[in-house]
Amino acid sequence: MAEPLVSRRPLVLIVDDHDDTREMYMESLALLGFQTAGANGCTAACSNASATHPDIIVMDLTLGGDGDGWDLKRRLKDDAATRNIPVVVLTGHDGASLRERAEREGCKAFLLKPCLPDELAMQLTRVVH
Repeated sequence: MAEPLVSRRPLVLIVDDHDDTREMYMESLALLGFQTAGANGCTAACSNASATHPDIIVMDLTLGGDGDGWDLKRRLKDDAATRNIPVVVLTGHDGASLRERAEREGCKAFLLKPCLPDELAMQLTRVVH
């Protein structure tokens, strides 16, 4: 079978409890060549990740009522179907302790909001390739 002329577009799952933020990144990344999906909260993100097997997950640390980003990371790691999906933190919270924890937790990048979609796309490309 011949290789496709266009390589497969990486699927990015954006997990953020702010609808506008999630939608903005989804639309921007789609224009920059990614497939995108979105989720609001830990349970929805875990369900979506298990169903779609994204190439990478971008998560905020504040996710609302059913857990935070650290809970999501733990739940993804505990599931054999999702444990190897790379995770990038995209948050409005800064601090050395958060960055260090993200590194300890195996996150592939730590980005601060507001983050331009081009910068996010550059980091995602670095992680998935």
